[in-house]
Amino acid sequence: MDDAQLIARTAANRSRFADTLDRLGEQHAGDATLCEGWDVRTLAGHLLQPVHVPSWRFLLTAARMRSMARACDVYAARLGDRPLAAIAAEIRERAADGSKPWYIGHAGPFTDACIHLRDLAEPQRMDVTAPVEDWHTALEIIVSPRGRQSFIPVPGLLDGLRWVASDVDWAHGDGAVVTGSAEALAMVLSGRPAYVDRVTGDGAGTVRERLDA
Repeated sequence: MDDAQLIARTAANRSRFADTLDRLGEQHAGDATLCEGWDVRTLAGHLLQPVHVPSWRFLLTAARMRSMARACDVYAARLGDRPLAAIAAEIRERAADGSKPWYIGHAGPFTDACIHLRDLAEPQRMDVTAPVEDWHTALEIIVSPRGRQSFIPVPGLLDGLRWVASDVDWAHGDGAVVTGSAEALAMVLSGRPAYVDRVTGDGAGTVRERLDA
């Protein structure tokens, strides 16, 4: 998939995210998301990080704090420190901004937009999600060498398992089978325990143990 397609599909999912923020409203700004330690407002701020923060600035901040995760926390809190409606409006306005992080390129914001849409909607029991073809692409990105470094937080999570999507033509790896929708597999691979019960197969127990550890 070329950069123009990734940018367009990122924009569509950012717009879905903004629409979901508007549906929730300010009264839900402090609600939990699937991102540990981040409420709705903070997660919304994070979605604007690639738009506002060039790679060089983020890397300087991460080096100063000796943690990329901590740098993400700082920018998410800073960019989310305003009314939810204002954040949603900017996400929608700048949805097509073609930010390109140095390490993973346009694939990073694209995959982030898919995952964080469910991070936002799942705890609210809202059915909004990315199209299945986007989840297919996200899986390809997640299991790529740079995708593993960017999106899989549990070392060895892929090892000795065959991951098989039930709704698209996609599989990866060898070993005990782990089956689920493309969305469920992407969310589990990116370390979301809330999705563990949505995968099945002989390898599902191993996945649960690795995420619990």
